[in-house]
Amino acid sequence: MDFSEKFKTYSNADLLRIIENPNDYRAQAVEVAKNIFSDRNLSEMEIQTAKNELEIAKEEKIKIEQEKTAVENKVKSIFDRINPVSSKIPTTEKTIRIISILFLGFYLRQLYIDFDFWKFMFTSSYADWGLDMILHFLPLIAYPIGIVLFYQKKKLGWILFAIFFTLSAVSAVLYVIFAIIFDFYPLLTSRILIFAFFVGMIWIICREKIRTIYSISKRTAILTIIVTITFIGIGNIIVYLLQ
Repeated sequence: MDFSEKFKTYSNADLLRIIENPNDYRAQAVEVAKNIFSDRNLSEMEIQTAKNELEIAKEEKIKIEQEKTAVENKVKSIFDRINPVSSKIPTTEKTIRIISILFLGFYLRQLYIDFDFWKFMFTSSYADWGLDMILHFLPLIAYPIGIVLFYQKKKLGWILFAIFFTLSAVSAVLYVIFAIIFDFYPLLTSRILIFAFFVGMIWIICREKIRTIYSISKRTAILTIIVTITFIGIGNIIVYLLQ
């Protein structure tokens, strides 16, 4: 490469940058820059001006790098806050985040699956808004509230999740019981797995380390589960008697 022709168009500051940073350039390029800089017969003032320009450019570069680092650190901090498996997050905190994100995913998936049904209920004049349909829609509101409150480590969030987990586990058991009674076995295996899953979730959130974060005593945890099971039982008995 002919550095002579190229460097002739360089400013004094550009040449000085090459001269003062020999490790960043080829030896031939540094030598050519020195020769051209020397041949210009610059005055002390011109040399000082070139040095000032170079210093300003260095400061600008440092400032840009600092701003870039600050943005990267901010993004990393935000990511660490939402990343459920970050090594910097305590195990209990990871568990809370994983549960929150997991059930947010379940919720969004269910919204997507039921989208046509929701659209019909809210837009069609044929939609029947009876009491059973209103009760059907209540979880649509309560579920995301529970997710947000659980993620924020609010006591009500823990209670809502405990109720939901218990409700899901008991519903799976009732399905299995009715399937056996009426000799109806479709989806039986999946219901058993669902039951095992939600029992596992109940066990996880009832662990002492988790309960402590939400200020939930062992007595409150047990009462929440028992009351939920009782209401489900009473509700199913009423439905059975009304049939």
